[in-house]
Amino acid sequence: MNRYSRIGFTIAFIGSGIAHFLSPRIFVLLIPKGVPGRPFLVYLSGLVELLLAVGLWQARWRKLAAQGTLGLMLLFLPLHVVDIFREKPVAGGRRWTAVLRLIAQFGLIGLAKGMTEEEV
Repeated sequence: MNRYSRIGFTIAFIGSGIAHFLSPRIFVLLIPKGVPGRPFLVYLSGLVELLLAVGLWQARWRKLAAQGTLGLMLLFLPLHVVDIFREKPVAGGRRWTAVLRLIAQFGLIGLAKGMTEEEV
């Protein structure tokens, strides 16, 4: 299962990481307005996602990349919670899509946790 998790996270991180650079506005909107440096954080998180995608396939870095993936999923969790309570959620524009994304985030956290337990 962990190999499939790595494949899934790799595909998602490459796609999302690139999207952070091509369409940063949508990601900036997910970050609460009071947080300073939102555009920088979007570019930084995109870079981190790309680095994690590579790290998940390097035996030397796999464990650290899996831990980083778990940390990133936990870091993104509050953003999904906040999105649910917006008048118009950023994630899909509807409350139910924001709720589904939050539920999916818990699943991703579980998969990432499983990857941290994988033997290298």
